[in-house]
Amino acid sequence: MDAKCVECGKKLPVNTALLKNVVGGSLITGAAVGWTSYAFAGLLGFYGGAALIAIALLAGGGAVLASKDSVAVTKVGTKITDILNKHQFPCSNCGAATWIFAGIQDNDLVSGLAHKTELDKAFQTVRRELVIASGFLSSYVVNEVFAEKLRLVLSKNVAVTLVFSDLRSHSEWQKTGFKVALKLLDGLSSEYPNLRLLQKHTHQKGIVVDNQYALIGSFNFLSNYRVERAETSSKVSDEASIKGLKNEFLSCKS
Repeated sequence: MDAKCVECGKKLPVNTALLKNVVGGSLITGAAVGWTSYAFAGLLGFYGGAALIAIALLAGGGAVLASKDSVAVTKVGTKITDILNKHQFPCSNCGAATWIFAGIQDNDLVSGLAHKTELDKAFQTVRRELVIASGFLSSYVVNEVFAEKLRLVLSKNVAVTLVFSDLRSHSEWQKTGFKVALKLLDGLSSEYPNLRLLQKHTHQKGIVVDNQYALIGSFNFLSNYRVERAETSSKVSDEASIKGLKNEFLSCKS
């Protein structure tokens, strides 16, 4: 498995040798089974095979995990990065000590209501730059609750760009909600110069969080509130894809 530095995006392969270095060899004696007993005792008891998954992760056996429970894999990976953060293990590239679980693949799928969770996660994890693209803008999503989350991010000097279709792309029944949401965002952009509103004739939908990851798919992050239809996005973490999607979202070409 890989951990990923939140600040610079450097990936760090996680294995037993690394964790011995982080927490001290005296805590990890013998085989990986001893380590899983120490680190994961009680945490994942309700997931079948959690210890085996942890052993495979620590051994670098990504192929072994292909058929395993993805929820358990994520739980184990997140626990390991929590240990790195707790012990303030520094990134060899930038010196930061903030790690996230980068998964065992460079491409994951996000479906349905999970898109709303991903939007909240983006607000919570971004450190430097956040781009959110949406085919439509609506006060159903961009309301006072959304504004408070956005204000918190902006107050941390994060550069935020919201990309959405202009008024001409919205149907008559959508225009009132568009105008209410736009007025709210205009007020925030007057208050925070690090908020950019990019209106263009677009059908793009996605999120870019620093150089950590990007999403691209069918979900309108600034207008879809109920998630009544099937929605799917691809979540990528390779550097070229993140950069490419960011450039596409920020392009002023319609």
